[in-house]
Amino acid sequence: MPDAAKEKFSPADTGKKLDHSMYASIMETLDLGIVILNLETSRLIFKNRVAAEIFHNNQSLLEYHNIMSLLLTDYASKPASEIFGKNYTLHFKNRLLGYTPYIASDSFIWIIIRDITERSRLESIAEAVNSMDNISYVFSGIRHELGNPINSIKMTLSVLKRNLAEYSPDAVEKYVDRAMTEISRVEFLLQALKSFSIFENPELQSIDADEFITRFISLVENDLRQSGISIGKAIDPGVTTIIADPRLLHQVMLNLITNASDALKDTQQPKINIRAAQHNSLVALIVEDNGCGISREAQASLFKPFYTTKPRGTGLGLMIALKMVTLMQGNMEIKSVKNKGTRVTFFIPGGRKKNAQS
Repeated sequence: MPDAAKEKFSPADTGKKLDHSMYASIMETLDLGIVILNLETSRLIFKNRVAAEIFHNNQSLLEYHNIMSLLLTDYASKPASEIFGKNYTLHFKNRLLGYTPYIASDSFIWIIIRDITERSRLESIAEAVNSMDNISYVFSGIRHELGNPINSIKMTLSVLKRNLAEYSPDAVEKYVDRAMTEISRVEFLLQALKSFSIFENPELQSIDADEFITRFISLVENDLRQSGISIGKAIDPGVTTIIADPRLLHQVMLNLITNASDALKDTQQPKINIRAAQHNSLVALIVEDNGCGISREAQASLFKPFYTTKPRGTGLGLMIALKMVTLMQGNMEIKSVKNKGTRVTFFIPGGRKKNAQS
């Protein structure tokens, strides 16, 4: 018997058994659930302790076909590249699970499972607290921004009422005009606030980048020229189309051009450049000016509601622009040097797509 055993198990076989045992031991000690499925035999061939605990040691759930229907519902209908290596979530018996499937050698599927209930709860609390802080900040700003012109209107009308019998028609007209100016400020603020929800459901579609920028420049260059500002464009090779909502894109560009022109009032040879550049799978749309720039301190507050350096600004323009870019699945960054100029870059998806509802 000893000789037969020696013939049957070589040192290499023994080493493999030790390796497998070591790997299995390591996976048992991890605080992640791990299951391994064999696609050829349609069997679950490994589950560690944490995976069993996550599914309450329910042996029926921990069978091949049940795991596939529970965690990989799209396996038969989607390409592997769209399934594996992606993060998913699943609500299971009052718990929230996060899991990631991987495929190895076309025969085995590994699924790493995590109980993220507590983490999700803490993130929700943090998000709620942050939202409440933001709402408080916004309402405080609205109260301040509306309060100033309303108080001014109240004082103007009070003075006019007390002296109506004594004032000449010209004096009355002066006070009425002052009140109308303040009412216009309120209307302007309310219109800006309306922009937060005006395009909540963007219609993303394929847009020719060069054609869009050319058409946009044709709409604004006359006004810029009257202010002595020149505008140019550059489309990098490789940039063809962008995926965006043309209404949102126009509004974002208009907002950035308005800011740039305001920053160019005391600049010699004022100029604005619009450029489109490829940035991995995204397209970077860049609006750059050689104006007064923004201090480092001011840059930290640029996206705060009601923060503005303009005498008659609402402080909502950049915040609205950022929201619109986010709705188009993009993001935005601003780089500026005081007295040298500002470059605003927003990134949105590039490529050709059929019209799609976001």
